[in-house]
Amino acid sequence: MTLYEVTEVTEVTEVTEVTEVTKDTKFSLIDLLKKCPDILTFICKNILILCQTSKEMKQILKEANIKIAIINKDNYDGKGLFEKLNKLNVWCSVIKLSFNLNVKNNVKNNVSKEISEVLRENSTLRVLNLNCNNMGDDSARAIAEALCVNSTLQTVHLSNNGIGDDGARAIAEALRVNTTLIQLNFDNNNIEADGAQAFAEALRVNSTLQTLGLWSNSIRNDGAQAIAEALCVNSTLQELNLGWNDVGDDGALAIANALRVNSTLRVLDLFWNIIGNDGTRAIADSLRVNRMLQTLYLESEDIVNKDAKKAVRESWGDRAGTLKI
Repeated sequence: MTLYEVTEVTEVTEVTEVTEVTKDTKFSLIDLLKKCPDILTFICKNILILCQTSKEMKQILKEANIKIAIINKDNYDGKGLFEKLNKLNVWCSVIKLSFNLNVKNNVKNNVSKEISEVLRENSTLRVLNLNCNNMGDDSARAIAEALCVNSTLQTVHLSNNGIGDDGARAIAEALRVNTTLIQLNFDNNNIEADGAQAFAEALRVNSTLQTLGLWSNSIRNDGAQAIAEALCVNSTLQELNLGWNDVGDDGALAIANALRVNSTLRVLDLFWNIIGNDGTRAIADSLRVNRMLQTLYLESEDIVNKDAKKAVRESWGDRAGTLKI
């Protein structure tokens, strides 16, 4: 077992790394944590296995007055997750789950069902990280069903999972009713225009999501246009990542029109699409109206006209933030 320093919840006093918990290190760890009253968070790798067989960790949690736990688990098979979390929550609040499944597809489906069960019943989880698990659409649907009833989760990471339009539609449908999710990362999946359209429809009615990551998918112009139309009515989204999506001038023109009326977006990532001179000029014109955007990534090898780039820089002016073109 290894304990790590964490700085996610509050200012945390450093916890030195413990490579192996033995009878001797157990008590030194308790003493260390007792001497650091500001510690609210710790990460424990393989804590799910440890909690089945060891009273030592429970003693650490109880005697050191740990308030919040973050679980990182590699090679997890999904068995008994709901039961284990309930036991652990007796001693502290588990707010983050991060899994590297690294198992066969049939086992991943079982894990997804376990996680879905947790999300339906658990009242402490705030962050779920399932990046890089090749979960696919079926697992996304299982997560989506739980998001329809979960009322505490705030951040979900589903990047690098081979999720296509079917899975995206399921998650988007959940966004229409979910009222607590703030951040959703769907980067590097297989989402095309249909999936983007589903997210756009959700953005029209969702009033809590602040960050949507669709970086490195294939939404192209049609998907960008759909999302742009949603931005005209959405009033909560603050960060939108659409880099590496084969978005061209038509998509950029739609986004430019949205920027003229949207007043909440602060970060827009259009990095390395296929936006050319016309789309760039349109965005430059919209920036003269929109003064709320604080970060814009617009780098593309298709912008060959220096005057178009100059127009963006001039429209950006001296506002605080980052402009890359």
